[in-house]
Amino acid sequence: MKRILIAIAALSVAASPSFADDASKAAKVEEFFKLSKMDDTLRQALALSANQIKSGMLQQMTGVKLSPEQEKSMGEFQDKVTTLVSGALSWEKMKPAYVKLYADTYTEPQLDDIVAFYKSPTGQAMVAGNSSMMTKASAIAQKQLAEVMPELQKMIRDFVEQSKPK
Repeated sequence: MKRILIAIAALSVAASPSFADDASKAAKVEEFFKLSKMDDTLRQALALSANQIKSGMLQQMTGVKLSPEQEKSMGEFQDKVTTLVSGALSWEKMKPAYVKLYADTYTEPQLDDIVAFYKSPTGQAMVAGNSSMMTKASAIAQKQLAEVMPELQKMIRDFVEQSKPK
């Protein structure tokens, strides 16, 4: 019994620095997330994706015209997809994995530097500009996609034709 207690005490003493290091790193990652407004950034990215899904991008890609009834069904389907994806990729669900990812990727001194940057006026200016830049970047990507849309539609039609049973 005495040996078991000594072993448990030795393990807890040996493990303590590691747990303290992990807790310290996790706290710094959390501070970075707060300073960088990571939750807002993820929510905005999900909202942009949902808007693209609802904009009929799939319909545009296939070039298929839908009847009003089909459009209603497609809208309901898109709402279900958006709800499922938004739930699966919500900040609340993703945060623990993100904390681990950042804590595993960066050393404690690097996290100190990252937090210091995001506390600086330049870091906060970057955070403030992220929302606007994300919206503009999405518009740039949509414009680029629109330029290749005819070719993409042709590729999809050709694929569908080639996939039909003969």
